[in-house]
Order: sequence, then structure tokens, then C-alpha cells
Amino acid sequence: MNPVNRFFLYLLLLPSRFYERMGVDLAQLIAILRIKLVMDDRRPNSIHQTRQKKQNKPIALATLGTMLFSVLLGSFFLMSFAVGKDPVTQLTIYFSFYIFLLASTLISDFTSVLIDVRDNLIILPKPINDKTFVLARLLHIIIHISKIVIPMTVPGMIYIGVVFGFQGLIGFILLVLSASFFTIFLINAVYILILRVTTPQKFKNVISYFQIGFAIIFYGGYQLLPRLMSKAALANFNIETAGWKWLTPSYWYAESWQFIDSFTFTTPLVTSFLLSMLLPVASIWIVIRYFAPSFNRKLSMISGSSDSADPTTVPSKDQQNRSTTSKMLMKFSEWFTQKGPERMSFLHTWKMTGRSRDFKMKVYPSFGYLIVYVVIMFLNSKKVSFDMIRDQTGGGKFVFIGILYFSGFMLMMAVNQVIYSDKYKAAWIYYVTPVKTPGALLSGAVKSIMTKFYLPIVVLLSATAIAVIGPKVIPNLILGMCNQLLIISCVGYISLRDLPFSAMQMMSGKTGSFIRGLFSLTIPMLLAVLHYLVYSYLLVILLLIVLSVIACWLVLDAIRTKTWNNILLRNYD
Repeated sequence: MNPVNRFFLYLLLLPSRFYERMGVDLAQLIAILRIKLVMDDRRPNSIHQTRQKKQNKPIALATLGTMLFSVLLGSFFLMSFAVGKDPVTQLTIYFSFYIFLLASTLISDFTSVLIDVRDNLIILPKPINDKTFVLARLLHIIIHISKIVIPMTVPGMIYIGVVFGFQGLIGFILLVLSASFFTIFLINAVYILILRVTTPQKFKNVISYFQIGFAIIFYGGYQLLPRLMSKAALANFNIETAGWKWLTPSYWYAESWQFIDSFTFTTPLVTSFLLSMLLPVASIWIVIRYFAPSFNRKLSMISGSSDSADPTTVPSKDQQNRSTTSKMLMKFSEWFTQKGPERMSFLHTWKMTGRSRDFKMKVYPSFGYLIVYVVIMFLNSKKVSFDMIRDQTGGGKFVFIGILYFSGFMLMMAVNQVIYSDKYKAAWIYYVTPVKTPGALLSGAVKSIMTKFYLPIVVLLSATAIAVIGPKVIPNLILGMCNQLLIISCVGYISLRDLPFSAMQMMSGKTGSFIRGLFSLTIPMLLAVLHYLVYSYLLVILLLIVLSVIACWLVLDAIRTKTWNNILLRNYD
């Protein structure tokens, strides 16, 4: 157990005699907490899942990585003190950052602690009383949250202590605790509300979509807010002039700090102080009184079997939609693949990409990034007007080609991610089936990625481009999309040396990542520049379309004919 966990454990075990008087078995409590903290160090959190590991070693210092990431986030919050000229405005922005990013961090990493059904299966059958079990769970949650909250607020504490002195620091610490409790119980209420309105089997999927949404919002805010607001507007911004200020809890905390720092008894300051202090208490009462009674019952159902359907009941609308989707999927597989392993891999990849949480967390946010990128292009291209885009003159062509070619980057991410899975050991099935050319499995996976993720983009871009620019854009539109498919095919041919969903995520940074990244950036840029140069020559465009289609077909055929000598064989014992 690392020193940080040992320190937190020491602090929380100081009232050990009080625990014993409550009826807690101290030896069992210590044993449970030690095991939980050691497992926390080995659990791959969101930082380890997004960071490319270069060696296949077991995770041993996840706690230190989490705390370092929290310190970096806390340092980022200091940017709020550069906005405006009064501390209330600055602290309102600070607490807004703090509540939002603490919530997103807890949703990413706290779910595995709060929604941990393994305790019910492993600990409860043992001779342990309820008080020891509940206290161990609560203390573990407190330690887990402290390792995120304390490092995240240290940079702000240092700044407040240096600028405003000891009294301002005490008020800041008090309000950080209040904001932390409010955020924690807000997340608990959201979890419980989700469990009340949806089935426990769909709970983790809903949480995944929350995480994806947070990632997109964070990236969009980081990229767009500095561009939307000028330096002068930021320097002169004053929250007191905003009519919506009382709707934001972060404003209450900023006003409360002003009250504690100055002890000025005005109605707005006293009201804000009461709201910031009573809000966490009210949140606890609401959660316990209205949501908690059914929480444990539904929590235990998360690890249970799926809902059993009565065969005599009429199929629901959701079941009918799934049946329609299955028919469309079969049609796509018949159109784009050959019968046999390739078609099987097409169907398998299509379904796995919709069920794998790791895949969705890696790939799905890129769709939101595309929207952010489009907005950034329009903000940066101040000299580009809508008429220039419609007439395809000057910078209008550049914007169109940029959107067209950038849309393929998410496909590259999906193709590179398709070989990874947390259930990679199930890939033994590939080696016991009579598949002579495993390349068919790879080509089926690549075609599935193209169809599932690029076909909707094709429809959206085509409809928008034709509506805005007119039918004259169709040849360039077709060339750009054919080039995208060619690029993805080349990426699949070069990078796919494992069968679909057959490698663990830790292997993602093993070898060749730099070359693949360089290829993923340079080839689309070169094709985009070439397309820009020949944009107005219709005959050249038509010739390049034919060449691009032929090249794409040849590359996909080369993928399909890969032999076992081109595939990395893994041991799944």
C-alpha cells in the first residue's frame, strides 16, 4: 500500500475506539480497507485508460496518477482569477469550474466505487456484521473522494492564502467542503434517479453517455470560450450585472466567501451564505428521504441477469425497433461483404462497437469534436462569408474541404480501436474455427466501421452541401468521400495486425504508434491539398474518383487476403 493510502487510512482510524463502541470489528474493518485501497492502486482509472502505456506492466500507482491529474486540474482553475476585477466574479467562475470538473471526474472514476456490487457477493457471505460492512464502505468512499478533492483545491488554497490572507483561506476551505458535499450528493441523486427511470441493466450505458457528454462539453468549452470572448470582455466581466446569477450555486459560494471574509451583514450575502450551507444538508435529506429506499434493491440487480421477457407478451416498441435495425444490418452485410468469415466479422464488429463501453469512450466523443472543429473553423475564418461557401470561392473551398477531410479522423480512431477489448480472452474462438485467411475477419471489421460510422456522416454532409452549395458540389463531394474510404482502408492495412477485439487496451502503445499517427496526419493533409488544387477541374475530379475507388477496392482486397503469417498470435491461457 502506497504512503498516501497509508496516511488516509491512519487518519480515518484515529477514532477506532469510537468505532468499537458502535459494534464495529476493528480487525475486519482494517483488513477490508487495506484490500480496497490496494485494489484502487491497481484499478485502471480514466487517466490510465486514456494514456498510452508503452509497457505491458500491471498498474500499481493509480492513486498517485489520480492525485497528479487533480493537481493539474486545480492549477487550471486559477485561470478564473484572471477574469474580472472583483473576487466575487472570480470565485463564481472558480466554483463553476470546480463543481463541473469534480462532477465529471467523479462520474468517470467514482462509479466503480459507489456502484460496487462485488461487496455484496464477496464480503456479505463472510461472518461480518452490518455495521462493519457499512462503515468500511463509507470510509472507502471518503478516502477515494479525498484523494481527488484535496489535490484539486491545493492550488486555489495557496492563491487565496497569499492574496487574501488567513481569514479568506478559512472561508475558502469551508466553502470548498460545502461545494464538495453538494457535488457528491448531486451525483448520488442523479445515479438514483437514473436507476428509478431506467433498468439496472442499462444503468452503465447511461453513465457512459454522461461521460461522453462531459468529455465533449469540456473540450468544446476549452476550445470555444477563449475564442468567443475577447480579452477586454474577460477583463471587464462582472457577475453582478448578470440577471441569471442567482440561478447558479457557484455564485452563492462566491458571495458566501465575501460574507466570511468581510462579515458584512447584507441581505444578498446572508442569503447566499445560508443557501451554500443548507444546500448540502437539503441534498442529503432529499436523497435519503425520497430516493434511497429502492437504491440498494436496484443496485443489487445491476450484476444480475438480464430481464426475462414473457414469451406470451406482445413485442414492445423497442423490440420492434431492434428487429428493424437487425434487418437493415443484414442488408448492409449482404451488400458489402462476402458470405463466410467476412460477413460474420462485419456483424460481430457492428454489435460489439455498440456494446463495448471502452470502445464508445474512445471513439464516440470524436463525433462531438467534429462539431466543435466546424465551429472553430468558422470562428477562425472571419473573412469567409456564407456567400463564399455557397459560391465556393476563396476561403469557401478551404472550409468545405477541411470539413470533408476532417470527418475521417474519427474513422481512423475507430479502426485503430477495433482490436482492443476488456474481454480480449474471448478471442480464443478465432483460433478454433476453420478460418483459412484471417484477413477476411479484418476486412469485415473495417467495412463494418466504415458503414456504421461513416455512412451517417456521408448522408449528413451530402444533404447539407447540396442544400447550401447546390448540385455542382457532387463530384468534389464524391471524391472527398472516396478518398476518406481509401485512407481508412490504408490505415487498416498498415495498423491491423490483431484480430478484432483480441488485444487488451494496455497494448495500444506498444509499437508503431508514432508511424501510424504520422501517417494518419500526413496522408489526409496531402490528399486534401491535392483535392484543393484540382477542385475546379471536372474531368480531373472524375478521373481521380475512378482511381480512388479502384485503389480502395485493391487495398480492401489486400486486407481480406492476409494470412496467419501477417497476424499476431496471442496466448489466452
